[in-house]
Amino acid sequence: MLEKVVNINPGSDYKKSTGNPKYYKKVSGYQFATTSANDTLYISPATALLASLGWKIKKLNKDSEKIQILFEVDELDFEASIFVFELNQHPKIDYKVSKKIKRFAYDIIVTGFFSTTLKSNQDEIVNDIKVNGLNKFFNQFESPRFKKTSTITDFNVIETLLYDLRKEINNEFDLINNCFIKFLEKYISFKPINNIASDYEGVIIKSINIE
Repeated sequence: MLEKVVNINPGSDYKKSTGNPKYYKKVSGYQFATTSANDTLYISPATALLASLGWKIKKLNKDSEKIQILFEVDELDFEASIFVFELNQHPKIDYKVSKKIKRFAYDIIVTGFFSTTLKSNQDEIVNDIKVNGLNKFFNQFESPRFKKTSTITDFNVIETLLYDLRKEINNEFDLINNCFIKFLEKYISFKPINNIASDYEGVIIKSINIE
């Protein structure tokens, strides 16, 4: 379970975290002191960076091994668990991406489990990322042929759904991953090595769940 809740929008007062022991502060290396469960969590300037990009951060939690984050971009919910100590050796980030799909008789929630590879050359971060390819991918599930309460794992079915959108979705995850690297640089002083993601594979969809 994600334990820390962050509701940060552009224009929020990030200065209130400075010098206040109730808020997150860096101790050494990757170690941080945390707030109590009842406190609202602000981390500046790391979360300020994501908020400035228009991301709505819903939850953020960190333990000794990983960072878990739940955020919204362009009406899609993203959840990621980042194992920071393994990131340079295994430059991949897995995402659970969900969208509510409106049908004539009822709504469904479609969740895709994506595995992405970090690129070796990181570009400048992009403000106001739009995930048009991902939205088009999820909008395919408006069709009633996709039954409610089912899971798709068949490789051929997934490839058919992804085929025409692969390049666009790869580009969108490259932008999101690049923002995460910049976030980790500020959050935990993470330094990517030069050969990160030397074997770029793009996006792989492991499964799709319909509820």
